[in-house]
Amino acid sequence: MNTLTKMLATGFGSGYAPRFPGTTGSLLAAVFAWFVELKAGHIIFLCLVGVYICGQGEKILDSTDSPHIVFDEFCGLFIAVWQLDSIGHFFTAFILFRFFDMVKPFPINKLQELPGGWGVMVDDVAAGLAARTMIYLYMMIR
Repeated sequence: MNTLTKMLATGFGSGYAPRFPGTTGSLLAAVFAWFVELKAGHIIFLCLVGVYICGQGEKILDSTDSPHIVFDEFCGLFIAVWQLDSIGHFFTAFILFRFFDMVKPFPINKLQELPGGWGVMVDDVAAGLAARTMIYLYMMIR
């Protein structure tokens, strides 16, 4: 079970990229999301399971919010690109998600303080929601 959990937590190994593991994990998630239509229920399920996966990943890797854990990036990216079918919107959502995930403006930065898997997951969920909201607003005014 630890092997499967570690594989998922590290985004099938993408979290071991020597540079920018979060961006690498997000890129792999973007490729997956482009080819596989994820319904809202799928994403919610992955986010809830992700709390466990990321919490266990911390224990397995013996590190709090290890940069190797990128399952949270997968979930955040899935939220950011949900129901987008334009490559331009998809790319913009990716960039916005990475921006919100790296910069962590208030209140996203405070969410990392939650314990265990919650702290790993919730800031990326919030970054994904922020990115998706920006894309939605842009699409509405356009």
